[in-house]
Amino acid sequence: MNGIVFHKNHRIGWHHSRHTYLVDVGCDIEIRELEISDLFEDRLLDPPHPSTRYFEIEIDEIQSGGSRSFVFKNIWPVRARRKPDWHILKFRIRRGSWMITERIRSESKTSETQWIYSDDFNMLFISSGGRHDGAMLASLIVEKLHAIAQSIRSGSPLLSEFENQQSCRSAFGEIFADGVEGAFRDTGVYRQHASAISAELAAGNPRHAESGINGNHGRAVMSNQQAADLAVDINQIEELQDLSWLND
Repeated sequence: MNGIVFHKNHRIGWHHSRHTYLVDVGCDIEIRELEISDLFEDRLLDPPHPSTRYFEIEIDEIQSGGSRSFVFKNIWPVRARRKPDWHILKFRIRRGSWMITERIRSESKTSETQWIYSDDFNMLFISSGGRHDGAMLASLIVEKLHAIAQSIRSGSPLLSEFENQQSCRSAFGEIFADGVEGAFRDTGVYRQHASAISAELAAGNPRHAESGINGNHGRAVMSNQQAADLAVDINQIEELQDLSWLND
């Protein structure tokens, strides 16, 4: 079986319902997990990793002013099984229902674990702008889930949002490894700015020139008229005219 194997919903408020979907991706895939904490930087847990073929999706339905909106809440890798069918003699009178037996996650006082792709589905919902109805949103999430599962089975997993952020941080770290000046010293604007200042400094003293360039970072240059416009008459500040606090 492949796809949504069951869907149920229950009311959690007067105008608020929660839809739960159990999705089967066809065969077991490796579940890489992140450890998340407010006390230390998020990190990818080392192997061995658990595996499963089942995922639980939660979508909230909110009714307001005669309209309905659907909000993605969570996705968890889970373990699930199907109860036996009910039979009388040789006739099946009821199909066995599905039951989620375990969510593959853990939580402690200082941290919790989640599937490495969990944030990808949050980004998917945000990028969709919340414009989908329940069925369309569920279909969008299931398609994304199958694409991830297929990439894992092929041996070339899609990069997660967490891994993309790590790559960006690493790239920026390399760019700014030598500081801001080191990152921009080869750009045309920076060279023009540096040469204009260096022309006023001693040409035979590179250290002097460098300190002059760095010393001008964060400084503003303005005309005398602009400086005059910044003058403030303290007699016009109402708070300074009230001296009643001196008598307290």
